[in-house]
Amino acid sequence: MILVLHLAVVLGQTAIFPNFRSPDERQHVDLIVAVAQGRAWPWPDPGTLAVTEGSGAGGFTRSNRIGGPLHLADEPIPPRGDRPSFASAGGAAHAARVPANQLIQHPPLYYVLGAGALALVPGWDRIPFDLAFLALRWWNVLFAVALPLLLWAVARRLRLPEPLPVAAALIPVGIPELTHTESAVNNDNLLVLLFAVLTLLLVRVLTGDTRRRTALVIGAVGSLALLTKGFALLVPIWIFVAYAAVVFRRRNRWRTAAVSLGVAWLACLPGLAWWIHNRIVYGSVQPHGRFTSMPDLTPHYSFADGGVLWLLRFVERMNTLFFVHDQTGAQRHHWPWKLALLAGVLVVAGIVSTLLMRALPHPTTLVLLLPTAGLLAIVAKGSYEQFAASQTYAAMQGRYLYGGLIGVAVVALAATARLPDRWRRRVPLAVLGFALLTQVVYVGYTVDLFWTPANGDRTAVPGAIAAWYALPPAILILLLAMVVVAVTATLAGTISLAGRPTTMPTPRTGPTTPEQRPTPAEPALQDQPAPSEQPAPSDQPAPSDQPAPSDQPAPADQPAAPSEPDRVPA
Repeated sequence: MILVLHLAVVLGQTAIFPNFRSPDERQHVDLIVAVAQGRAWPWPDPGTLAVTEGSGAGGFTRSNRIGGPLHLADEPIPPRGDRPSFASAGGAAHAARVPANQLIQHPPLYYVLGAGALALVPGWDRIPFDLAFLALRWWNVLFAVALPLLLWAVARRLRLPEPLPVAAALIPVGIPELTHTESAVNNDNLLVLLFAVLTLLLVRVLTGDTRRRTALVIGAVGSLALLTKGFALLVPIWIFVAYAAVVFRRRNRWRTAAVSLGVAWLACLPGLAWWIHNRIVYGSVQPHGRFTSMPDLTPHYSFADGGVLWLLRFVERMNTLFFVHDQTGAQRHHWPWKLALLAGVLVVAGIVSTLLMRALPHPTTLVLLLPTAGLLAIVAKGSYEQFAASQTYAAMQGRYLYGGLIGVAVVALAATARLPDRWRRRVPLAVLGFALLTQVVYVGYTVDLFWTPANGDRTAVPGAIAAWYALPPAILILLLAMVVVAVTATLAGTISLAGRPTTMPTPRTGPTTPEQRPTPAEPALQDQPAPSEQPAPSDQPAPSDQPAPSDQPAPADQPAAPSEPDRVPA
């Protein structure tokens, strides 16, 4: 039911947010159309692809920053059948006073897939283009469907105690700006999915799966990420750190880990080839996109010239825009901002607690947090270069960190594994409660910003949204019912978990076998040093994480055989 809740919230936000009100949404759609029409294949050189007049028919708001409420309920509403198509709005003619489409700085995978999805819409260039636009939004929702399931799977693989994997699955609902991004046309959605899959695969590596087949899949997924967006350039480093963590904890597996690392890196080469081509042809790993040559970013200001203010603003903006939006740029300290601040504090506190209490092994925590740290460093570097060149504040978008969402969420949540059972069972209910509160506040603010009429009559909002939406009102009624049913069912489930009586373990009699012992990956033993940290005898290899049934270590790639029932380990 959590999957249904997440899906319903995301689909609902395709109606709450007018077309074009997601970052660069018109440009993303325009580039998909250019690929579909063959105008962007082969991939254009930087600064050579104009935004078209026809794509402007997809929305009825501006795509840049707005100065205040739009009061869309006061605007005239053309009937659905009378709305312009891509062709009737000017087709591929160059849009006046619109800069070149900068998104060609990205690799083509997302846009090729989008062109394929657009081709499934019959006569997409002749029907009202807001309907084709909505079809692309719903296509993006498909990338988001599996995110709660992947969070649950990572938490389960790391053996977080029940019901923490359920709490992990609820986390995407508690990040309204994430669900907004998932509801829009944006290449971040594909990248987030690929990073989430990579997180699960690398967690498999950390928990003993060093097979070459797994490494091949890791490299293939990494290559797809590299063909989606430049942030994926940290993927090869991330893969290396994961296999290095295996060697650190299981020194007798260094040969297997080295071979698998090589396989994964080789499988990344198709994606890396795109960036190598950019460096050779354009002199830059990632061209600007809007200009035929890279802009001059020679630093004219030092950190002493306002660098502290830049840093404070960078931290605040990255946290705020990770959780909520600020489409006016006013930086108001309203309720969405306060909830985003609270959420950020809770995440940091959870991460620090996990590290201090060793709720997860430190190598595992490092691998899980590395993508967020790497993405943050990349964004900070680009933002500071702009500041040092012109003292402008740029590229401060919290959504750029969503690739590391699963790792951050699981590490922060792992701290609650130390809670007593009766409190731990209430964690999913607490996460759901905070998520619903944040979504309600966020949606209320968004509705007032876009839809509420100038006279403040909010009763006019539902009719305005239903009238502007490209699909009939019956679809919105079904979505609303879907949200209500999913919220009710999920709330009932989490309340049931919270009220479930604590079960005491049945006392064991007889000898204890290795199979009966908790493994070192379980939170109960995380505060003890990993086996690789214990000094091994000089004539024996370091023991693996799983206890072997005899005095000899088990083969590296095979699980240890069960012990005989009457054997007591020495």
